Amino acid sequence: MDFLDILSGRNILEFLGASVRFVFFNLSTLSNDNDFRTFSSFRSPNGSAQKRDDNSDRNHMIGGIFLGAFVFLLVFFNT
Repeated sequence: MDFLDILSGRNILEFLGASVRFVFFNLSTLSNDNDFRTFSSFRSPNGSAQKRDDNSDRNHMIGGIFLGAFVFLLVFFNT
């Protein structure tokens, strides 16, 4: 059970990080002349192994920061 919990937690964290990166990047395209990027460019199961690992690392980092900030704000505003 613990192994499945770890795997599902990693997947949720990666999906959360990719979602935050997707929303932030595409909202910034409204004020810049950048091109719109699809969600699969932030979380892609195919492609080179190096690109997949780099995206996974970034998604975990951003997801962890976002989740920590969200929990901090929940604690701060509910006390």
